[in-house]
Amino acid sequence: MKKLRAGIHPGWIMVFAATVITAIGIGAYNSTNSVFVKPICDELGFHRADFTLHRTIITLVGMVFLPLYGKLIRKIRIKRILFVSSATIGLVTLGYSFSTELWHFYVLAVINGMFLNGISFMVIGVLINQWFADRKGLATGIAYCGSGIGGAVMVPIVSDWIAQFGWRWGYRWLAVVGLTILLPIAAIVRGYDKDAGDTLYGAEKIKGNVAEKRTQAHENEFFLKEAMRTPTFWLLFAAFFSMAICAAGPNTHSIPHLTDIGYSMPFASAVFSLFAIMLAVGKIFFGILFDRFGSLIGSILVGVCCVSFPLLALLSSFAGVPWAYAVFLGLASCGISVPVNVLLVNYFGTKDFPAILSFYSMVTTFGISVSVPMMGAVYDNAGSYKIAWVILEVFAVVAMICLIGAYVMQKHVPPKAVSTQDRK
Repeated sequence: MKKLRAGIHPGWIMVFAATVITAIGIGAYNSTNSVFVKPICDELGFHRADFTLHRTIITLVGMVFLPLYGKLIRKIRIKRILFVSSATIGLVTLGYSFSTELWHFYVLAVINGMFLNGISFMVIGVLINQWFADRKGLATGIAYCGSGIGGAVMVPIVSDWIAQFGWRWGYRWLAVVGLTILLPIAAIVRGYDKDAGDTLYGAEKIKGNVAEKRTQAHENEFFLKEAMRTPTFWLLFAAFFSMAICAAGPNTHSIPHLTDIGYSMPFASAVFSLFAIMLAVGKIFFGILFDRFGSLIGSILVGVCCVSFPLLALLSSFAGVPWAYAVFLGLASCGISVPVNVLLVNYFGTKDFPAILSFYSMVTTFGISVSVPMMGAVYDNAGSYKIAWVILEVFAVVAMICLIGAYVMQKHVPPKAVSTQDRK
């Protein structure tokens, strides 16, 4: 087994690199979007729905390009994908700072969407799955928690920077930070290579009772076409789509919502930072939870968090409630990251994991593309977010029911869903 001189398995080095990548690629670039909405719309005279449409463009273009990334991972080194994507997204962020018209943001959003997947959960999920045979949930949780850490650190910093120097310099500062950190980190990443002597973390532990549990969990190793013929596949489809709608909109609209009902920008930014912290802590929490207690308990707790935060949003004018809202929103937002990876492996195995993960990444991406402008449109037409929170509550209930249903139906999947001819 290849290890560093200190005895650290290379897989954990990849986890560290992945954590930094998600901290900047998702936490810094995406989570800070919320603090730009009001300054830009106020200065340039945009409607919120029109401006936040550029986020929809990013996610829709990213969704279209997801299958391409599923194929690229098999042909191109992950290091190269990360490096090119990091450089491009950094330059796009810089480009936002010079925009004066909506179409400027829209054009840059197209480029952003083309390269977004290269530094997001899909590529990182495949990287972690390559290196780990044991403790995948924990490794995935740590890698993904970077998005929360990055958001918690960067939101108040960018908010303060915008207050002092304006939103244009906020984008420029983000671009410099992103390029300075991501490019060197991308240089140390490498994919698992058995021919080069790499060994999976925990491979020596996969024996005895552990081997028996994994055999039961992976009784079926599904190809994408096989998985799509099971009820579990489509129940997870509905669950993750609904969770994406629940989680994505509040990411962009939480700060505007809190300031609209009378809270100051510093207070709203602090609440959002707590959300980001819980997003980080929650990913590790759910990674350990799924590893130790399995799919059912993990799915139920994710569903409970999804159902809770829209109700708290409706009550957020009461003292103390915004902090509880941030906690449950942060935990609920983990539902479209760690649980996706863990449940797909638990239900469908690892044989066609990149293809199956890319499909569900498209599902969550589409949900994100619907949620953000929907909340903006509700505000523009109703003058508040109240109706939007009710809509999110409905989707949260659907997500919880489908998660539990997927677990139940997975227990009834026959030993072989289709013939081997369908694999070709």
